Amino acid sequence: MRPATPYPNKVMSMPDALAHLRSGMRLMLGEFVGAGEPACAIEALLASDLRDLTLIANTPGLRGGFLKARLFASGQIAEFIGTHIGTTDESTQAYLGETVRMAEFFPMGTWAEKVRAGAMGLGGVLVPVGIGILDQPGMFPARGAPKEKLVLDGREFFIERPLAADVSIIKGWRADTFGNVEFRGTALQNQRDLAMAGRYTIVEVNDIVEVGEIAPERVGCPGVFVDAVVQGLSLDEQHALYKKHWVRLGRLPQDCLAPDLAAA
Repeated sequence: MRPATPYPNKVMSMPDALAHLRSGMRLMLGEFVGAGEPACAIEALLASDLRDLTLIANTPGLRGGFLKARLFASGQIAEFIGTHIGTTDESTQAYLGETVRMAEFFPMGTWAEKVRAGAMGLGGVLVPVGIGILDQPGMFPARGAPKEKLVLDGREFFIERPLAADVSIIKGWRADTFGNVEFRGTALQNQRDLAMAGRYTIVEVNDIVEVGEIAPERVGCPGVFVDAVVQGLSLDEQHALYKKHWVRLGRLPQDCLAPDLAAA
């Protein structure tokens, strides 16, 4: 008989996992221009009555009404903290229509360092990128105050405060029942830091396995930083979802789709 694992089982349903999220909270979502998005979690968010969320993500997502972009159209996002607002029509219109607040844009590396600072419990990071540009008068009127700066050894730096969230939702390839996560492809980016920067962290995965089935060197995010493991799309379903959207955008030929998807 196989001995019982000493590790708690963190697998739960999507409704139970998302029950920790409330209107008005700060939410981190893992992705990179639509790649590596937690598709099932986003669909559940869209079906919920959650409102006034502050969304912290690298970008608003992928154009064409795909997954996270629809959160901007649904009116559920009150503020966005990221690197860009123009990767989707939905986010662009929300920004221009002033239904979503974006106090400032961050260079991608700066945004990632702010998340890392939140993950590691740092008070902030010193960043030289953008000095002389991002500190120009009137650059970010929604900030209400100039960007903070510090001079160190004769060189100017922005003082960038850490980013953290009430809830983080990341996307992995596989996770074991304790929450150790294995990533693949684009999802390898900074999802571990996003997980660590969330007070409560959910991982959506293509496959859930038993503890010990993921080799230690393949663990991209240790289970100690994960509170809930939820089953997402299978890898085949995920590939089909993205292929269908890329065909719709004209970036892939129609004949790359299986007959049943092409007819849908």
